[in-house]
Amino acid sequence: MQLVIATDIFGAQPEVLSQFDKLGCTHICVQPYKHQPPAFADDKEAYQYFLDHGGIEAYCNKVGEVLKAQTGPVFLVGFSAGAAACWANLILEHLTIKHCVGFYGGQIRHMTHLQPLYPTELIFAEETHFSVSELMSVLADKANVKQSLEPYPHGFMNVLSQGYRAEAAGIYWEKIKAGYLSSL
Repeated sequence: MQLVIATDIFGAQPEVLSQFDKLGCTHICVQPYKHQPPAFADDKEAYQYFLDHGGIEAYCNKVGEVLKAQTGPVFLVGFSAGAAACWANLILEHLTIKHCVGFYGGQIRHMTHLQPLYPTELIFAEETHFSVSELMSVLADKANVKQSLEPYPHGFMNVLSQGYRAEAAGIYWEKIKAGYLSSL
């Protein structure tokens, strides 16, 4: 099974890549940029850079192209904007996705009309600019969707984010490694 990871707006920074490398398996890393992004001072700077370099629509298209190129089974993991970009592509038929896990994909709130065709787990974080519980209510009856709300801030998996929580990240990296990737 191929592991495909869609990064958040920080992109493929060395600190982010080192987290993926700890999984101990080969993977394809998709980021929103065509080039190596600069180091960002904070989440706000990273978000502005993301918007200036194509935003969510361009990222959705990029993730879609990578997924269409896969011929074997795929385990898909996305973070923040990457989770939303994964979500947008879960409606495409004939992909080889076996399972998708999306962490704190808040932009999904703008795409609730979509119905995923593949098993999907959404792990939401606490947010300050929209109601996660309302979003989860809208998604509650969708087939193929399992969701949970964790008591951590947005970005809890990314060491570069202000929301990073080492303990929570460690728990989920272990879940990805032990549970989800056991079939790789």
